[in-house]
Amino acid sequence: MAVSIDTVYQRVLSVANKEQRGYVTPQEFNLFANQAQMDIFEQYFYDLNQFSRLKGNNNEYADMVTILEEKINIFKKLNQPVTIINQFGDGTLPSNVYRLGTLSRLALTNVEESVQAIIELVTEDDIIRFNRSPLAKPTIKRPIYTRTSSTGVKIRPSSTDPSKSAAPYFIVGGFTISANNPDIVVSTSSANYSFIEIGQQVIQSNLANGDYFVGSITVNGSNSTIGLVDSNGNDKNASSPGGPVQVTFATDDVKCNYVQKPTNVSWNYTEINGVAMYNSANSVDFELHASEETELVFKILQLAGIAMESMDLYQVAAQEEVRNIQQEKI
Repeated sequence: MAVSIDTVYQRVLSVANKEQRGYVTPQEFNLFANQAQMDIFEQYFYDLNQFSRLKGNNNEYADMVTILEEKINIFKKLNQPVTIINQFGDGTLPSNVYRLGTLSRLALTNVEESVQAIIELVTEDDIIRFNRSPLAKPTIKRPIYTRTSSTGVKIRPSSTDPSKSAAPYFIVGGFTISANNPDIVVSTSSANYSFIEIGQQVIQSNLANGDYFVGSITVNGSNSTIGLVDSNGNDKNASSPGGPVQVTFATDDVKCNYVQKPTNVSWNYTEINGVAMYNSANSVDFELHASEETELVFKILQLAGIAMESMDLYQVAAQEEVRNIQQEKI
């Protein structure tokens, strides 16, 4: 589905300078190409808003909302984990979030009547109003969240008691940790033990070599062995011994859907006898839908026309772009 960056570059060169590469250098092209890709990508959301307000049609290949959603779906990420970082409901979204969609929480382990729930986005002003009304306050069945930064969220309700928190982050005491061993052991009678489940992040000073997760839970009499794994599911050893110690568990039950932005493109080359030859191994293609190839060429030509102070080139490319837009929106 991707658009070849070399195909677009060769077409730009053909129109702009008849293969004389001095007019649009690879460095200039890469700058123009990334600008054009983001212009097209960002326009999807405004077009989707516009066409969603219009009457659609029953043709599966010609409905504009369906077409736009197909183009955006390339960049959608579903059911991605939100990392909970403390007992106050603060969480960190994936670093490549561009437009956040739905936040949801799976049913909580060993919490009576807990069900999967959508976490509703609210404002700080809403929080004040909700706290004034007992009926409107968030619950584990009706959780809410606010945005705290571009990748930060705060989920409510929060509590040190996992059964009362929409995003559990809790401590279990009494663990025995052995160095260079992927298993940690605790008594099944320990407080909060019943809330441990596979997939949760494990945090403890004796586990100092990066991210640890619960990979398995094996009960043997009054003791339970928690198998530690890394993010790829491979066994991961503790870095130092300890016991009895407290271990913190962060839920992996909070998920998000979002749209990430396109990866920056790059036309890379190897210089042979003074000529820049395309190097596909180190180049990055456009991630846009294949139907955007022509639009990319027109947008890059407009930018090249401005850079070369060639109004003729700019006007021709702009007119073609307008014609395409009118064709889409009539």
